[in-house]
Amino acid sequence: MNAYPEIEPASAPFVAEPLPQWQLQEAKNRFSAVVKAAQDQAQVVTVHGQAAAVVLSPKRYAALMQGQAPRDLLSQALACPVLDDEDSQVFARDTSANPARELSF
Repeated sequence: MNAYPEIEPASAPFVAEPLPQWQLQEAKNRFSAVVKAAQDQAQVVTVHGQAAAVVLSPKRYAALMQGQAPRDLLSQALACPVLDDEDSQVFARDTSANPARELSF
């Protein structure tokens, strides 16, 4: 069973030719070269001959993520619309049962 999905270069709209591949050990030893090469074209890192990771430039990554929905909870919470007066009435808390207590200083 293959733990890593196969990468089909032809299925990616921006790839005209097969992507350069680096064996994991070579990618570790020459990481600066992998990152530098990724500025021009995505670089595939392989483990036992199977694609395990892809190194992209920040510009390419941002282009891929454009239009993607936020995935983390904080981003989703921050994207929620602000409650208006009508919503505030729905979520109003009844404080008559537990009125605020008096504090003496």
